[in-house]
Amino acid sequence: IGGQFSGTFCARDLKHHFHVTIVDCKEYFEYTPGILRAYVKPCHLDALTFTLEPVIERSMGVKFIWGEVKTLDGVNKSAVIKPIFASTTEEVGFDYCIICSGCNFGPFKPMGESLWFPTVHEEEMKVSDWPHIDERFIEGRRRHVLEEYHRLIDLNKKKANILIVGAGFIGVEWATEIEHF
Repeated sequence: IGGQFSGTFCARDLKHHFHVTIVDCKEYFEYTPGILRAYVKPCHLDALTFTLEPVIERSMGVKFIWGEVKTLDGVNKSAVIKPIFASTTEEVGFDYCIICSGCNFGPFKPMGESLWFPTVHEEEMKVSDWPHIDERFIEGRRRHVLEEYHRLIDLNKKKANILIVGAGFIGVEWATEIEHF
């Protein structure tokens, strides 16, 4: 479950020994550590993303399901998946399941929503700060990046003050990107 770094690395290594299926609720891979640059330079998003299906199925030779895992049953070794364009779910069996779905860590949001990660789960989208954007699609992610870019332009025009709380990796990088904006 998950088609980003860990999921694709596991699939690449295990495909020689197993029939591997990757399930991801996004249609694209995103190099998330670089996303801060995209907020101040939106064209940079193209360097950070690619469409998953052709890479996973054609280049890697692994099955890809673009959909959301709704339930996972370890006892019966099955997952209920809602494919992106389906109104119903389907059950997929497995012998082994590796969960590589990442995390959300926005401490002030009920489902951990954060500006730095796309909002991609149906339940999360219902309480999202940007419910009008569907970031399961790369164009939805692009639209969100552009909206934030224009918000930064407006703040810059107003000569607004920006407070960045935290001096960890994201805080320092964000301060640097804003400074060069």
